Amino acid sequence: MRTKDELFRAAQREAAARRQRAVTEGESARRAAYAAHPALARADDAQMRAGLALAKAAALGGDTEAARAALARAEEDLAAALQDAGYDKDAFAPRYSCPRCRDTGMYHGNPCTCVAQIARSLRRDEINAASPLGLCQFDTFDVGRYSDAVEPELGISPRAYMEKLLNFCRQYAQKFSSKSTNLLFMGHTGLGKTHLALAIADAVLEGGHDVLYTSAAALAARLGREHFDFDSGDEWLNACQEADLLILDDLGTEYITPLTISVLYELINTRMLTERPTVYTTNITDQGVFVARYTEKVASRMLGGCKMFKFFGADQRLHPGKR
Repeated sequence: MRTKDELFRAAQREAAARRQRAVTEGESARRAAYAAHPALARADDAQMRAGLALAKAAALGGDTEAARAALARAEEDLAAALQDAGYDKDAFAPRYSCPRCRDTGMYHGNPCTCVAQIARSLRRDEINAASPLGLCQFDTFDVGRYSDAVEPELGISPRAYMEKLLNFCRQYAQKFSSKSTNLLFMGHTGLGKTHLALAIADAVLEGGHDVLYTSAAALAARLGREHFDFDSGDEWLNACQEADLLILDDLGTEYITPLTISVLYELINTRMLTERPTVYTTNITDQGVFVARYTEKVASRMLGGCKMFKFFGADQRLHPGKR
């Protein structure tokens, strides 16, 4: 996973590559047309020579009026040659992906919106590659797969409860900001925790925020390697600390060491201090087990700073026919 700065630089490189492709394709089309229509090539050459003659006259103090008139005639001849060959005047102009900045990545001295769009697309690709489901959407979360029998602990059915939770998550993603609360989804395997977390990620990413996804196991393994690799610069930890929204999936599956606990505390604490929300998911449903696994110091930071939701029902992955 790349940091925001790395992602932005990658997006700028992609914009530059798009510009180069557009210029190359336009030039290739021009050469092919001139090879097929010699008159068109001659008219273009005459127009270029007329332009050079005007520049030379201006530089040397010559008759610029005559040179300017000659250029105007050459441009008219070129336009006529293009029309005769069946092309419009912009036939060989580069077809930029972003007409606003012409794929330079800059517009009026500021990064163009297309760079942010490219960055979001690159981040989306990263999340799709890292998550078990790929980015999910709220519309594909089927509450009809949950039981409509009343759950004693809830006082309502899991279906009604999950419908309320789905609506809450929609609103959370729609109104997402640095002031949004942290979320903790708790429940047994296959109840939709990751799906809803990724649906939030998809909507928040679409809203223009930077989102990063990682499983707890992948994070712990990667950070363990980076800790002993002094050339790594802790890129993953930096990326996880600075993302606008972090999805930390499947807490409880990682290999716990003192280093894991230390880094996890640093990550959670940094994100809380810098007001960067996190969505956690875990199969651990007993808070006592949670505290015993992560220590009271880490657990209190996590549990105390989150709005918690417990998931109910049967493993949805065991009932694929009920989609």
